[in-house]
Amino acid sequence: MPSSWQEHFLEKLVAAAHATGDGRLATAALHRRKRTASFQHAQGRSIECSFSPSRNSGSQAQVLLIECQPKRGTEIDGLALKREFHDVGCGGDVLADHDTVWLQCQWGHGADAVFPVQDARRVNELSGGATRSLSLLFDHLERRRHVVTPVNVQAAPSKPLDLRITLEQYLEDLLVEQWHTLPWASELEYLNRQVKCGKNDRLDILARDRTSQDYVVIELKRDQGDDEVVGQVSRYMGWIKQHRADHEGVGVRGISVAREISDRLRSSSVALPTVSIYTYEFAVIIQPIDARPAR
Repeated sequence: MPSSWQEHFLEKLVAAAHATGDGRLATAALHRRKRTASFQHAQGRSIECSFSPSRNSGSQAQVLLIECQPKRGTEIDGLALKREFHDVGCGGDVLADHDTVWLQCQWGHGADAVFPVQDARRVNELSGGATRSLSLLFDHLERRRHVVTPVNVQAAPSKPLDLRITLEQYLEDLLVEQWHTLPWASELEYLNRQVKCGKNDRLDILARDRTSQDYVVIELKRDQGDDEVVGQVSRYMGWIKQHRADHEGVGVRGISVAREISDRLRSSSVALPTVSIYTYEFAVIIQPIDARPAR
């Protein structure tokens, strides 16, 4: 039998997580002594759920707190995660730094507040909010994994590693994480990545002009053909125009980022003056270091 109202609720939360049918949530386990519930995920070092005062400075609210420490190689995009929660109406607060994310669902006020575990409706609301939050967090972790590893190294040890191809798999991660270093950083504000455009399409990166407030669709050319890239940019620009820009009275333009510019891509872009083209390249610089102490 639960010895406290915290344990009573967390017991119900663990049961609700197992009942979702989501294998990631089915890892839920109750820790009675700590009064926490933990979850396991391949990209998480520690994921724990507990009752806590709000982490917002000055707040007297009591919250159900989900704390996640991602594994090395998986970083949290706090701004994108906040927008993802807002877009699905998950509620609660999202707080994040470079190595921890906190999701908190408010339920009461004051240090002496007691959650009404006898109220089935309140229990279902809070446990449902927690499981939805965890599911969304797990989705985010899986999209943010960017460990750079060679492919099939053991299968082909004699072949040299093409680091350029390996890095291109994570080009989107690299651009978002190093946004402040990019040539357009002072002009464009990063908004989100993998933005839904209809039922099945997602544009790579969505940004906004800091001066005009126009939307900017950024598509990365990896293995696509030139015509396909230009067509994608145009299609996503049209969707953003119809569903966002027109309602706000602003414009839309596009950027295509490619390793190299072919004649076909150059010709295609001439017909679309609102689409700009950027190129990228990777460099690995190895330099010897003289470790001997100076005389």
